[in-house]
Amino acid sequence: MSKEFTVSTICPHCGHATQDTHDEHDMRASYGNNPNISVICAHCQTSFEQPMELACAEWDDYCHEIPLPADV
Repeated sequence: MSKEFTVSTICPHCGHATQDTHDEHDMRASYGNNPNISVICAHCQTSFEQPMELACAEWDDYCHEIPLPADV
């Protein structure tokens, strides 16, 4: 069974909050080990970046524990 990770973001422009749950494969494909994630708010369409440590601290810690392809 694959581990699940929850990515939470809050738009700095309008305050709209989202939470998305991804498995390990989706997290690797979408975010890799990038320190920041790029997001487009579904409510106001503002584009912004958020540090991964805030969006999904569990994934951020996981990336430091297990080397991903970009680390090698």
